[in-house]
Amino acid sequence: MIAALLSVAALALGATPAASPARPILGFQSDGSPPSLISQDASGLGSVGVDGVDLTGKPGAVSAPAASDRAQLAAAHAAGLPAVLLVGNWSDKINDFSEPLAYKTLSSAVAIRKLAAALSDDVKSEGWNGISVDLESLHARDAAGLVTLLADLRSDLGPSASLTMCVSNLTSARSYPANGYDLAGIAKSVSQIVLMAYDQHGPWEKTPGPVGATSWVTRGVRALESSVPAARVDLGVAGYGYVWGPGGRQQLSDAGARALVAKQGGHARWVASVGEWTATLPSGAVVWWSDTRTLALREALAARLGLHGLAVWSLGLSDPIS
Repeated sequence: MIAALLSVAALALGATPAASPARPILGFQSDGSPPSLISQDASGLGSVGVDGVDLTGKPGAVSAPAASDRAQLAAAHAAGLPAVLLVGNWSDKINDFSEPLAYKTLSSAVAIRKLAAALSDDVKSEGWNGISVDLESLHARDAAGLVTLLADLRSDLGPSASLTMCVSNLTSARSYPANGYDLAGIAKSVSQIVLMAYDQHGPWEKTPGPVGATSWVTRGVRALESSVPAARVDLGVAGYGYVWGPGGRQQLSDAGARALVAKQGGHARWVASVGEWTATLPSGAVVWWSDTRTLALREALAARLGLHGLAVWSLGLSDPIS
C-alpha cells in the first residue's frame, strides 16, 4: 500500500516508476558524484562509465585518474559491474568541449600513440575494464586522427577490453564526416558506438525545447545505421532537464525539475509525441526534462530498432535506474 501511494504521489509531480530495461545500460557517472549511486542503481545497470580524464593541451597528454575516479571504479566492481574510464576534450577555459584541444593530439601520429599508451596504462594498472572516448565538437580535420586513436587503443587494450566511442546525434549521414566522425573507420575498432541522443535544446539557446524529442532521436539512429550495424549502437538517453526563465537558463536533475515545478505551483505535462515532460511556471519559466518514463520509451525504441543497449547521462542527475 505504501509503495502504491508513493507511486501515485510521484506521478502527480511528473515522475514515473523506474523502468527495468531488458537491454544493458551504460550509466555515466561524474567523478564528483557519490559512489553510492552506483550501488543504488546496480540492479538496472550493465556497466559504468566514469567521467573521467581530459586532454591537457600538450599533444598526447592527458590528465591522470583522480582518487575520486578510483573510488567510482571500486564501487562499480563491488557491485559486480565493469567500469570504463571516460576520456574527453573538455576545457575549463571555455566551459565546453574544445576542438583545438583535440586537434593538438589528433593531428600527430606521435601524439596519438602517446595518448593511447597512457590510457592503456591507466586501464591495466588500475583495473579498469576499458575506455570510453568522448571527443566532441570536432571538425572534418579530426576524422582520420580519431580513427587512428581508436585503432591504437584497440591494439593496446586487446580484444577483450571495452572500447566505446561517443558521437553526437546528427540527423543526416553526410553530417558525420563534417563533424569529425568517420563512422566506418570508427566501427572497425570499437565495441559499441554511443549515440548521444540528448541536448537537442539547452541553455545555450534562448528558445526552450525538448532535451531529445523522439522524432529527433529516431532520425539520428537512422542516420547512424547507414554506416554502423544497429547491434553495435547504444542509445544515449538524458536523465536530466533544463529550465529557461527570468532567473536564467540552467541544467536540472530530474528530481530538481519536479521540485522546481512543485515549488512554483506549476503543472507538469507529459508530451507523448516528444517523450518528455514540460511545464510552464507562473514566473514564465519553461522546463523540459527526460526521466524514467522517457527511458522506458527509449528502451522500447532500442528494442524495435535492434540496438545493443542504452547509455544514460548521468547517475548523479537521473532518477534511480533499477
